[in-house]
Amino acid sequence: MCYSFFHICDFTLSTFVSQEGWIDTRLSFRNLIPADYLELDSRLMENVWVPDLYVRNEKQAYFHTVTIPNKMLHIYKNGVVKYRSRITLTASCPMKLHKYPMDRQMCSLFIQSFAFTTNRLVFRWRKNEPIRLNPNLELPQFTPYRHETENCTDIGEGNTCLQFNIYLERNIGFYMIQTYIPSVLIVMLSWLSFWLNVDAVPARISLGILTVLTMTTQRSMSNVSLPRVSYVKAIDVWMAVCLCFVFSALLEYACVNVLSRNQLRRRLRKDMLDRQNGIQEPKNGLISGLMIKRSRDNAQNIDDVCRIAFPVSFLVFCIVYWSCYLTTH
Repeated sequence: MCYSFFHICDFTLSTFVSQEGWIDTRLSFRNLIPADYLELDSRLMENVWVPDLYVRNEKQAYFHTVTIPNKMLHIYKNGVVKYRSRITLTASCPMKLHKYPMDRQMCSLFIQSFAFTTNRLVFRWRKNEPIRLNPNLELPQFTPYRHETENCTDIGEGNTCLQFNIYLERNIGFYMIQTYIPSVLIVMLSWLSFWLNVDAVPARISLGILTVLTMTTQRSMSNVSLPRVSYVKAIDVWMAVCLCFVFSALLEYACVNVLSRNQLRRRLRKDMLDRQNGIQEPKNGLISGLMIKRSRDNAQNIDDVCRIAFPVSFLVFCIVYWSCYLTTH
């Protein structure tokens, strides 16, 4: 397994495991009692052989024992044995998180015999409805949308093996509320700078720095709960582009401010050189006033372009982003 492509997560489930279909002729009682099967007490079950089933990718598991051990064993009159137990287990699930949090995952359970090879013991899924899921099952992060059963390949000495796959789709509602919508509002807030006057230096600088810091803080806070993987996830792309937008809005004002003062600075430098050389030009004040107006107009034109260019660019990015990550799985 390559950890640069997979992130190992855990999933926990509580399940009833039912094993039936094997015959122990030593336990057949025919018509000795007026019943089709004999129900054994949990204290007597230890004396009856049951298959040595275990879950290969299990990390932790336990039987339920409240108020008594949650298991049953029925012995039919022809020697057929049926065994059922309640187990809660935590199993590992390798996940591909490139499209997180719009990803779909498949988690599996690998069920096999620990000691017996297929020459002695073979597991088979029940033909009619081998897996029954709780119809009221609700998960906070995922929605199960499909499940399947199949035979799997054993990695040991040819032991019998079964595989159960459940397909999960991550619920994006939490991330929309906590990450996506706030980041969109922060990006839109940074665009207010384009409507402020060019000379409003404190307001535009404060607004730019505020949005950049807020976006950086939100990205850091969201990364606390994100899986730590070595590749880029979908949410990383979103946060990085949003940060670029608010940072670009701050840089835009720096360029506008420099442009609005550039021609005036050149004129003042030229006037200073002319005075040092004893050259006097008529209507010097009028020319400087015209250059100031021209510089401000050029700066204002950049703001006017950015008022349209930034929202349109962000809208295009949103369309491409959601199209790429929602339409393909």
